[in-house]
Amino acid sequence: MIFLAHQQAGYVRNYRQCYQAETCLPATFKCSNSGQGLAEGALGSALGCPSPAAWLDPVHLPAPEHLICNKTGKPLNFLLQVYAPPPQESPEAFHRVIFLFISQQGSQLALPGAAKAFRCQLPRSNPYYSPEPPTPKQRLPPALQAGQVAQVASIDPWQVVQHEAALAAGETAATLSADPPTGVQLYKELEMLVEPESQGSTAGSDQESHVQQLVRDYEGMRGAEGELTEQDMPSELLAEVEANQTEDDRQFAHFAAVVAEAPGQCLRYCFDEGAAPLWPSCKHLPTPEDIPPCPHCGTPRRFEFQVLPQLLHHMDLDAEDPEGPDWGCIAVYSCPKSCSNFVSTDKSAYTEEFVWVQMP
Repeated sequence: MIFLAHQQAGYVRNYRQCYQAETCLPATFKCSNSGQGLAEGALGSALGCPSPAAWLDPVHLPAPEHLICNKTGKPLNFLLQVYAPPPQESPEAFHRVIFLFISQQGSQLALPGAAKAFRCQLPRSNPYYSPEPPTPKQRLPPALQAGQVAQVASIDPWQVVQHEAALAAGETAATLSADPPTGVQLYKELEMLVEPESQGSTAGSDQESHVQQLVRDYEGMRGAEGELTEQDMPSELLAEVEANQTEDDRQFAHFAAVVAEAPGQCLRYCFDEGAAPLWPSCKHLPTPEDIPPCPHCGTPRRFEFQVLPQLLHHMDLDAEDPEGPDWGCIAVYSCPKSCSNFVSTDKSAYTEEFVWVQMP
């Protein structure tokens, strides 16, 4: 379970927790007010915020044209990033992060290219981070060389390097937040905390019973004011109502039953073979043919995590904005081999993965 936590502004490339991660799968993420760095455990994540995306490889960034919405032609907004090394130890992916971006036109998120995910990974020995964990006082990563700063300054809309340099020079996060990058919207800065999901609390007949109860509650809420409530319905009528439930009603009830076990969860993660998203609806579901294989190694992509609509509650969005972000589920599928994308001086270290958005 992944829950959200208010994050301290000024968070940059700090992957301290990766050196002492413990397996925690499957997991959900939730919100809290801890204000710590990356969440402890095998997974850590941060939500898009006044502080920009914390690029893993700070030099070989995605090309500017890859960070454009295919529908609107405008820059994508950074939504969140998840630190998630692969379940099987990989020398090439000691550090591994998935970055998720969404269109500024929230009503178009289900269209191809309106939501994009990029995977970046590094070995333990790399040019940007020490192979040993930093001390608590080492909040900022080592500074880049002058040539590298110039290389990325012109292509990073979030100005991460400039942000880090300003913090290193003593500027406050509040001062930097008052002068945000242009062309992109910055969401509230939050941290995601990780908790393992209980595997037995809603299993088998208990889960089915819970789902049936929620189906009844859901149907009761859909009734017009003045109609019989569930408590008032004769048992024969209640049985008839249950029999008339649509497949979509039952799917939503199943979704609600599982989420009710941890109502604060905002993201669900499980990179195990056979794992699947918890869809809130039966409509607009991907078929196996809809999910393309990894373009680099040809391996069929696997579901890795989904973003729940509960996240929207924490983003301080304008409720009156007709183009504000909205979704029922954002599902991210990635290469199960975490294959390495060769990086040269003119090539990105960020491999685009596949995103499927189910609208509410």
